[in-house]
Amino acid sequence: MVKKVYGVGVGVGDKKLLTLKALEILKKVDKIFIPISKEGKKSIAYEIIKDYVDGKDIEELLFPMIKDKEELKKYWENALEKVLKEDGEVALITIGDPTLYSTFSYLWKLLNEKGIKVEVVNGISSIFASAAALNIPLVEGDEKLCILPQGKDLEKYVDEFDTIIVMKTKNLKEKLDKIKDKDNYIVGLVRRATFEDEKVAIGRLDELDFDEFNDYLSLAIIKRVKE
Repeated sequence: MVKKVYGVGVGVGDKKLLTLKALEILKKVDKIFIPISKEGKKSIAYEIIKDYVDGKDIEELLFPMIKDKEELKKYWENALEKVLKEDGEVALITIGDPTLYSTFSYLWKLLNEKGIKVEVVNGISSIFASAAALNIPLVEGDEKLCILPQGKDLEKYVDEFDTIIVMKTKNLKEKLDKIKDKDNYIVGLVRRATFEDEKVAIGRLDELDFDEFNDYLSLAIIKRVKE
């Protein structure tokens, strides 16, 4: 049975943003597991690390992008079985950080239930990379920050927080059109932060073309304009 599992965040698209600790762990483990969302589809996480782990034992784990939890559970348990049967230490990589909306979290609980030793190696999140790309701070002083997947309940929280992060920007324009006092907010949009084809835009709601940011690897940073 596997001795230890590392959940390794490999950061965002720029390979130079891979941490020294992540690189150290990936070089020393006996095997690296790579999550994929579809058979035959390239793993973004693996593309980030592949130049550093040449010759390593690599195996893919399928985690399809479906919402049926019972169906997903079958894939989690299958992945768990593959990880448990390994000897020595292994790593499961994930883009961004393992603690934030990560594929690794699916296995994390199951490994803990089995009493397997788990260590998390943090990676740079797309949230921080996007703020840097937009050249703006996320929050300052005593400002409050909120993270909403797909902009869920945006209308409810937009007046309560100084900055709102929307992970995945599909249909964001429709959600933003429903909020009151639209001129009180600046929106920063980032697609594929730190990748070679990174795209950014920032401005008032009526100044932005949201269609250009309808991508799985896109997010929005919504900031209240201070008087």
